[in-house]
Formats: sequence, structure tokens, C-alpha cells
Amino acid sequence: MKILIVMSGGFDTYGPSRHLYHALISDFLSHGDIVHLIESHSTGIDPDVPDDFLAFPTFSFETININSVPKRAFAKRYLTGLKYTRKCKKPLKNAKGKYDIVLVQSCVWAPFMVPLVKKQTKSIVVWNIQDMFPGASIANGVLKNGLLKKIFFKLHKRAYKAADHITVISDDMKIKVIEQGYNANNITVISDWYDDKTIKNIPWKDNEFVKKYDLRSDKFYVQYAGTMGFNFDYMAVIMIAELLKKENDIEFQMIGFGSQLDAFKEEVKKRNLDNISFYPLQEEQLVSHVYSACSVTIIPLPYGVIGNSVPSKIGLLMACKKPIITTSDENSMYVKMINDNGFGFAYGHNEYQKAAEGILALKNDCNLCLSMGKKGYDFGHVIFSRSYNTKKYIDLFESLIKREK
Repeated sequence: MKILIVMSGGFDTYGPSRHLYHALISDFLSHGDIVHLIESHSTGIDPDVPDDFLAFPTFSFETININSVPKRAFAKRYLTGLKYTRKCKKPLKNAKGKYDIVLVQSCVWAPFMVPLVKKQTKSIVVWNIQDMFPGASIANGVLKNGLLKKIFFKLHKRAYKAADHITVISDDMKIKVIEQGYNANNITVISDWYDDKTIKNIPWKDNEFVKKYDLRSDKFYVQYAGTMGFNFDYMAVIMIAELLKKENDIEFQMIGFGSQLDAFKEEVKKRNLDNISFYPLQEEQLVSHVYSACSVTIIPLPYGVIGNSVPSKIGLLMACKKPIITTSDENSMYVKMINDNGFGFAYGHNEYQKAAEGILALKNDCNLCLSMGKKGYDFGHVIFSRSYNTKKYIDLFESLIKREK
């Protein structure tokens, strides 16, 4: 296959989907496909492309310079995205007739990018949606203006109309896309994945994160590691931590960065909660060590986010055999999946007392903790693995190309 991939960002800058596209492009190349990448260059913190791509003569890329904009500066980010889209016009026009299929990465400026890709390339266009917009921004409180909500919903109809096929990362999200009037037959659910070639549980004695921060083996660590943005309900962590503040052997381990981090820290300080500790985002090679350094994990989601977005870390946690505590929409398939398969406790978004009781139950029953971790591994090590899900992309692309011919 000849594949064009249009990223909304670039490999030079960290993003929650960067590891997914790294794995996907690597597996396309290993499959024998020709891959051309169009991406942005904004910070230059990391190389524009991973070294392993360059080992393949079937890989090529071009970068487009854009300004680096903080995530919280939504209007400026959107305008920068529009400028990036305009700059993509020439390389997309040059790609016309050269590629069988184009994959467009999820972005809030999709109403402009997806139609442009379709118009310029005349190829099959697959739009990968990681976060529903404006739905996710409405659910997490970023977008409040009623008129803007209507405008963005209307604008996004352009992207749905232009895309030949859409991939989403959960069944809840598929329902949301169908609600936008998109044909269910042209939607494929492909979960975000962890790299089953590298991610695994690391024993405490060998754990580099444990050694780095001199963690105590007699503590029960409740961990969140990742982006603390608007899809992260930090008040849920605070409320649950307050309920458990008399439990001296329980520590909430918050690892990462994001637009909500400063407000989170300020609230912790104001409430004098000494059972919440903060750690910086760790190096990519420590992912397994980080997720293995806790007793249980917590994924606190604002109401309405599930369906519009999905926490991509759930597969990583299962691979490291950690039980999951989550607060989310109680009637979602996401909550049902966790509870029905017994690899954690999933509660409604404001059921803080129940979540605290769930953490205590796991702390007081080592066998329950181990059992839930094993159930998560058994359930997720296939359906959330890299090898399973990148193959779904390969099979999907081959079927779409065959259908077109």
C-alpha cells in the first residue's frame, strides 16, 4: 500500500497520541508499505522523526514550521491549526495520485483539514478521531458559549462529509459519531494501544522509578500518570484523598503535566492534603516502571467526557497488571466493561465515597488487588495491544483500497 499520513502535530513535540503514530507508522513500514508523512515542527524538543523510520527506504517525510502554543490558549491554538492547514495545501497537492489512502490525525480544525486533504489528494481519506470536538470541550467545561457550540457542531459536518471512513477508539465514541449523522457502516472501532513488545510489569526491586524517588514498599500508592488537562477531574482526586487522609499508608501519586496542574496543586495546598504527591512527567523509556510503581491506578473523568474521549492509558495499566479505579459516566460502556470484567471498580463521576471504599477494599485485601490486576491483563493484553490494533489498521486500509478498485 502507498499511505499518506497527515499528523496534526509533529514527533518533535510530546503529545498523548505520539506513541500511537510511532507504532502505527513502524508497523506499516514493517508490513512493506510505502509511507509518506506530513507533520508540523514547533518546539524541536525531540527529532522530527524517530530513527527507526529512517531505516526504511519506503519512508519519507516533510515538516511544516508552526508556532508552539500552550494548550490552554484555545483560540490561538485553533488559529495556528488553521495556518498549518493552509501550509499543508502545497504538499497535499503534490501528493495527488501518488497514494492509495490518507490517514488524517484527530484535530479540532478537522472541518478545514479533512476536506482539504480530500480535495487535494483525491484519495481515500480515513479520519482518526481521538477526541470528539466540540463534544469533549463542552463536557469538560472549556467551551461554554452557546453560539460557539452551534457553530463548531455545524462546522464539523464538513469533516464528516469529506471523510470516506472514520476510526474511533471506543464503542461509546462510535455512538457519538452516529449521532452526528455519519453512516455506521463507515466507522471502525480501533482501540488505542500499548506496545506489547516493550510494556510489562516491572518488579519493585528492579523498578527505576521506585529507585529514582526512593519510594517506600510499605505504602499503598494510588497513581495517576499522564496529562492533567481538562479531561482530568482533579477535584475527584482531591475529594477522594480527603476521605482517606487518615489512612497514613495511602499516598496519591500524581505524575505528569497539563493545563490543570497548577490549579490542582493550589487546591491541594489550600486543603492541606499531605497524602497527594506530585512528580514530573517521566522519560518515555520509564513508562513500564512508572505504571508498575503503584498499587492501584485512578482515572478521574469529568461527566460527559466518555464517548467524546477515552483515556488511552487503560491498556498500559492492564499490561502492568494494575487494578483500575475510575469515576465517569455511570451508564457508559466504559464503566460497564470495567465492572463486568472485574479488573477494577468503576463509579459515577461524583461517587467519591464509593471510590474511597473501593481503594480501601483493595488496600486491605492483597489477593483482591492481585486478582483484579491479573483479570485486567487477561482481558486487555490482546485487545489493547499494539500488534492487534495496528493489524486492524492494516486490514482496514487493505479492504478500503480493494473496495475502491
